[in-house]
Amino acid sequence: MRFTFFPVVVLLVTFIGGAYAEIPGDVAEFNLSNGIHVITRTLDNNEIEGFSFFLIGGSAVLTRETQGLERFALECAMTGSESYPGPELRELMDRSRAEWTGTFNYDYSRYHLRCIEEDFGELLLAFGDCLMRPEMDEEAVERVRIRRMEDLLEEKSDPDRWIWHVANDAFMPEDHTYRMLPDGTPETLAGFSADDARRMLDHRVRAGNILLVHAGPTDPRELTHMLERAFGGISEGEDIVPPLEPFSISRDTVVLEPRETETAFAVVKFNAPPRNDPDYMAFRFAMSLVSDILWQVLRTEHALTYSTYAGVSSYRRNWGYMYVSSPDPAAACSLMADVMAGVIENPVDEDLVRGMVETELTSMKMALAKKENQCWIMGEGYMRTGDWGSIFDDMEKASSLTAGDLSRVLRRWVGKGGWGVIADTSLVPVESIRPWPLEGGGS
Repeated sequence: MRFTFFPVVVLLVTFIGGAYAEIPGDVAEFNLSNGIHVITRTLDNNEIEGFSFFLIGGSAVLTRETQGLERFALECAMTGSESYPGPELRELMDRSRAEWTGTFNYDYSRYHLRCIEEDFGELLLAFGDCLMRPEMDEEAVERVRIRRMEDLLEEKSDPDRWIWHVANDAFMPEDHTYRMLPDGTPETLAGFSADDARRMLDHRVRAGNILLVHAGPTDPRELTHMLERAFGGISEGEDIVPPLEPFSISRDTVVLEPRETETAFAVVKFNAPPRNDPDYMAFRFAMSLVSDILWQVLRTEHALTYSTYAGVSSYRRNWGYMYVSSPDPAAACSLMADVMAGVIENPVDEDLVRGMVETELTSMKMALAKKENQCWIMGEGYMRTGDWGSIFDDMEKASSLTAGDLSRVLRRWVGKGGWGVIADTSLVPVESIRPWPLEGGGS
């Protein structure tokens, strides 16, 4: 079964899915006295500071028993320290109206600070003190544990969130590094103590594991002084993060999780280029194209879903993915496989590609207005290639991609798929749930 794909308006865009952006010229790099690397972009367009703390390692420094411990330790540390006990830290946060946001993924943990310039120095001091001299108040630690347990249980109870884990069971080998979950499991979280959290911080908060990225009005000289005061006391040393094994999926696979649910959920994952591979940006554009066509085919033409999309991850090892929620998962998944095979075999209209590219470029330019995104882009580029500007350069090159380029990069990387399906087997026949080959279509 094959489809003719007509040009449509691209509705789904992704932040770093590709964009034309010149490499900024107002960026400086330096090391603190203990070796912590710093990237800073001086922006005096307003008094808002953006600052990201990256702790590099992620799943590679976890074990079956310590899954979730790094996140647990960092969140416990952020409840107070020796110089900023819990009540004083909360008063500082309330007074400054500062925003701390945490991200914990397979490759790193990240805390991002957004505040005004006059409070920047004190907030950095408080953060550094929390990392090096955490208070670990017993009640605060227990509150973190309860909150994390509730989040995990809520995720498992929501099939729309849990489907990604089911797809991992089909796609990732059981012993792959990325099977170590940065969020942890209810079983591991239940056993962590304040002493476990302290030991994790003592081991992980070392200069060689840390990257600091700043975007805001504070100039490099003053920033150096602030960061030395806040983080100069962190010990030297680093964890050796080993090379990451590829995803070696040799056959199309499906994992079905029966559950009482009115609609079924399905995700397929397949190999994709790593973030530092020359093919990565073209692959990301190609998946944006696939995402748009999925909407046209599954939603508009066949009325099988209210939600479908496609994309690619952004890690040291990557996967592409397609998602759908539908009362008829067999029909929907078969069409998804056909869409992928169709784009691989027959390049789509160039006008469709040009429209998608321009939409992505506009999305990126708008996203760069946020200093948090600038910190993330520069940090990602440095961690992937050692060059903070590499992502900007990749986006510049991606602006000339053609429909043929997108088909070729999918053909090069998309192979066997790991399918995860959550469905009510009293409504959906079990025999209809099977792997749908991406390379040859689903029919």
